[in-house]
Amino acid sequence: MTTYPEIESEYHRKSIIEEMDAIRLEEEAVKGKTLLDKNLALLGNLMVSAGEKLRHRYHSSQETISVKLVNKVA
Repeated sequence: MTTYPEIESEYHRKSIIEEMDAIRLEEEAVKGKTLLDKNLALLGNLMVSAGEKLRHRYHSSQETISVKLVNKVA
């Protein structure tokens, strides 16, 4: 597989910029001046953590199904 350093460095640069933007938005939300701003930030964090748990649960169940299928074939 051929890799191109220019493409990889550009991809990494974009991902770093996106991560920095996300951190800035999170800091701005946490610094919210009103109770609503702070509650919305907490709700967002809760939704993200719940989504990550669901993804982990779904992904692990898919792996066990794949392992079972491979064992049946073998």
